[in-house]
Amino acid sequence: MSRGGWSISSSKRRLILGTGLLLLGGCGFRPVNGTNRAAGVEPDLAEELAAVQVTLIPERFGQLLRRNLQQRLTIGATPRAPRHQLRVEPSLLGEAVGIDREGTATRVRSIATARWALVRIGPPETVVASGFERSLDASNVPSSQFFAADSSREAAERRLADALAQEVVTRVALALRRQMPPA
Repeated sequence: MSRGGWSISSSKRRLILGTGLLLLGGCGFRPVNGTNRAAGVEPDLAEELAAVQVTLIPERFGQLLRRNLQQRLTIGATPRAPRHQLRVEPSLLGEAVGIDREGTATRVRSIATARWALVRIGPPETVVASGFERSLDASNVPSSQFFAADSSREAAERRLADALAQEVVTRVALALRRQMPPA
C-alpha cells in the first residue's frame, strides 16, 4: 500500500493511459502540429507557420527571442512568402532574491514578458490574434567571479528567450489553426 492508502499496478496505469488516449482521439483532439496529408482534408499548419514573418526586435534579448521564434516557425517547412507578421515587444526584468551579509545579490530572478500580435499582411492590415506571455528563470551571482556571473546571466536569458518563443509560437499556431477550414 502506498502513502495515499492505495496503489495502482503498472499494467492498470497503462490501461488507464491507453483508455484516456482513445477518448481524446474520439473527441476530436489533434496535436497542434499534426497534419492529415493522406486524406488531403487539412492544410498543413507547418506551411502556415512558415509564412509568418517576425519583425525586428531591438536589443540583445530581442535578437535571441526573434531567432528562436524564426527557428520554431520554420520547423518542418521551408520559409514561404509572408502572409502574416508577428510583432513582439519583449521586456526583461531582474530582481535580487538572494542577498549575502554585505547586501550583495547572490541570486537573481529574471522575469521575461512578451506582448505579441499576429497581423495579416495586406490592405487593410488585420490583427488575427494577440497575447501576453511570461516566463521566469533565475541565475546565480558568484561573488568576485565576474565571468561566471555574466555566463550565468546570459544562460538564463537564452532559456527565457527559448521559453517565450515556445509559448508565443504555440499561441500563434492555435490562432492559425482556428482560421483553417475544418478537417
